[in-house]
This record gives sequence, C-alpha cells and structure tokens, in this order.
Amino acid sequence: MISKPSVRSTRWRARWEAFRFPINEEKQALLRARWNSLPNELKTPNQIAGRHLTHCGFITGASYCSFRCTHCYLPKNANQIPIPSLAEMKETIDANRRFQGPNGGLQITGGDVADAYWRADKQDELIEIVRYTNEVGLVPMVMTHGQTLLEHPEFLEALVLKGGLRQVAVHIDMTQAGRHGFRINSLTTEGDLHPLRQAFTDLAIRIRARTRLPLELAHNCTVTQRNLESISDIVRWFLANPARSKLWRILSFQPEANTGRTIFSKNPVTPEKVWEKLCEGIGLHLEPNGFLGGHPACNHGTTLLIEETRGRYLPLSPNDNKTRRLVADLLEGLGAVSTMTTEGEAGSSLLPYRIVGAFAHHPLLALRAIRRLIALTISGEFPFHFLRAIASNRVHTLNIGTHNFMDASEVARAPTDPLIKARLDSCVFKGAVRNQTTGEWEAVPMCSMNESRWSALYAERLAQTNPEAGNRERFGNQESRKFGMLGLKALSEGASTQ
Repeated sequence: MISKPSVRSTRWRARWEAFRFPINEEKQALLRARWNSLPNELKTPNQIAGRHLTHCGFITGASYCSFRCTHCYLPKNANQIPIPSLAEMKETIDANRRFQGPNGGLQITGGDVADAYWRADKQDELIEIVRYTNEVGLVPMVMTHGQTLLEHPEFLEALVLKGGLRQVAVHIDMTQAGRHGFRINSLTTEGDLHPLRQAFTDLAIRIRARTRLPLELAHNCTVTQRNLESISDIVRWFLANPARSKLWRILSFQPEANTGRTIFSKNPVTPEKVWEKLCEGIGLHLEPNGFLGGHPACNHGTTLLIEETRGRYLPLSPNDNKTRRLVADLLEGLGAVSTMTTEGEAGSSLLPYRIVGAFAHHPLLALRAIRRLIALTISGEFPFHFLRAIASNRVHTLNIGTHNFMDASEVARAPTDPLIKARLDSCVFKGAVRNQTTGEWEAVPMCSMNESRWSALYAERLAQTNPEAGNRERFGNQESRKFGMLGLKALSEGASTQ
C-alpha cells in the first residue's frame, strides 16, 4: 500500500512540473500549424482555434445503439456493423493523438459505446480503450444516452477506477425513443425529463463519493420544433443549483440537421432561434460569438463564471475594447495552456499551477491582467464578490452553446460552395479516419462523416468481416431485424409528434 507521504510528494511533484512547464512545445507547434491553416477571414482576435485548441477529436467506435431516436445522424445499418477490434481502436486513438497533441479532448463514440460494449459482454475492452486514451496523453469522454450506465452503475465505476474516465457526455432530450420510464410520446416538455437529469446527477455524486475521484458530466440535447420552447427551461434547471453546474460542466445544444436517419421537422429550428432560447434561460442577451470556435456559423457559445455560495453568475466574454485586446493577447501568449480540471492526482486539479506558471513566464501579461481586473472591479463590471469567491476557490465555469451541424446536402456542395468549404476547413470537431484510397489518416469533420464517411466506413468494416466472424461480432441478424421493425415504428410515432 502506498503511504500517505508518498501520495503527497507525488502530488506536489506534479504541481511543481505543471508550474515549471505550463505550456507543451508539441501542443504549441500544432496550434501554430492549425492557425496557419485557417482561412484569413477567421483569424480574428477572439478565435480560439489555433490558439487554444486544434480541435476536439472523436473515434469511430462501436456503432450499436439500443435507442431508436427520431434524430439520429448514423446510417440505417449502424446496428449491423461489427465492433472494431481493440487493435483498430488503439490505432485510431494514436492517429487522433498525432493530430491533436497532448491534453486534447477525445470523444469515445460511434453509436452508444457503453450500450454496445455492455451488450456484447466486452466491458473490459471499453475500459481498455479509455485507459489507453489516457496513456497516450488525450482526455477521454464517453458519449452515451446513459441508460446502460444508469442501470449498471458498476460499469461506470469500473470505467472510472480502472480506465481513468473523468468525463461522460449524456444525451438527454425528447427525441429519444427507448428510454426506460420515459416513453417518447408521453413527453410534453423537456421539463418531463428533469427527474432523469437528476438521476444522472445523483449517480455521478455517488461514483465520486465511492471512488474519491473526479467525474464531470456534459449534457447534450438535440433541438427540434417539438422541444424548442422548453430549451430555456433546461438551462434554468442547471443554473438553479450551483452544485449541478459544478458537476455538469458543458451544456451543448444541437439544432437538428437533415442527415442520417433523422426525421426532419416540417419547420426546422435554426441556430439563431436556439441561441435566443439559451439567452432566455440564462437571463441575459449575449453575443453568440464572443469567442469564436472555428466558423461563426458552426458554433455559438458563452462561458459563465458561477459563484458557488449563492449561485450568482456572469459571462466571461469581454464586452469592451481594452478587455478584448487583453484576451486576444492572452490567447496568443498563453492559449496553449491545458485547461483540463480533472488531470491531477485524486482530483487535485493542476490547472491553477499551470496558470500561475504561465503568468510567471509572461510577467507583463500578468501585470496587464491584474490591472484590468482591478479596473473592472472598480467599475462594477466584475463584482467584488466574484473576486472574493475566486480568492477562496469557490467559483467554477460552465460552458453553454450550440453546435450547428450541416445537412448532408449542404456538405455535398462543399466543392462548389466557398462557405461550406470554409466551415469544413475551420472545423473544430474532427476525428481520425483512414483514407480508403491512400491508406493515410485524415482528420475528418463530423459533418463530412454524417454526409457520407460513416456509410463508407461501415461498408469497409462489413467487407473486412467474413460471415463467421460477422455472426460472432454482430448482435445477431435477429436483433438487427428487431431493431429495424421497432425503429420504423418508433420513428413513425415520433414523426407524428413533430
């Protein structure tokens, strides 16, 4: 057993290293290359692509999902595709690591990977995928509808303890058919799903208490004509309790896109309408592109600073020229600093030590930041109680935004449409996929995956699987046919509610 002094000395050694070397040279080089690759019109002072992140990555993992959602971006044959081998998954993770550099976020996704590996009795493989992602220097986030983890919490606990999982993104909304206890046609508003959101909150709290390890959640939600009016209520629900927003660090909303097996609304929602509802839930009118992640048509968002004692919050987007210039210089000089909050030993975040170390390397920037903060506090733009909360470590951030995927027909026009091409070229959500013609790995935007690359990848995986192996690895033709019949029924029912 490791003695407490050894754990303490290891923890302080990690903190010292974070202070001494807050910026990784490899990451800095990749960021410069990413910045140089951006279209000139997107190299704006508030652009974080190429300054703070290369992109968020994803793996093209197990495609199975037990749900039959009305807005699913995967091809119709997703449930028939064999689970990729562990060796294939590690090769994909390695390729993502080369594109992203250290401390990049990697989404462990495909269909619902927790669902797929549990039903295939391959839980250890998913644990190893998560563990290996950590080992190579990326930060894994399991993407899931969460039903499997809710019903089998021991699986989540094993992912945390054995795999080192620290982030889970749970997709919850009214488009989901198959959720136990929440029939799709019985839901009238997103508020009907708040008990489910609370169940995941309670689950994460229990796992954190049992393991004494950090675990953060992200909330994903597809927005359609049916649930648009209740989107603001979701935001209010999370903001009503600072303990919730400290656990759920990201609220991500995706306006529906006409791709995959989606049943598109007759009057589809727009990113602008969704942003309006988010601002309504926050209670503030905010600029959707205070910070720019790639192309302004792709992402809208804000970061809130939340005081934990009373739950007061304010947006961190700069709203005056002096602050904007300072933020631009901070992104230029310190943007490569990793802002991950779950990388320290036993939940002790290294982020404060990285930030202090980065400012120690750039004292003039530190002085400018302090002077600006004092000026904003005196003017009342940055209330003093937030300064006091920061000093006592009783604040946290919450990211709220939209990710606006393109319709498949839009992506198909990229060769002749400069706007579509610019959106793909500046994409900040890309996964490593091997080119079937050249054999080389490419960082492929998710919108391109939705348009055609998923179908091509699935056809390749089916072609590589001989009949006997296919029967062993798949979930069986009978279950696939069952999914198809239930799926068509659920989707037609869902269509009647749109």
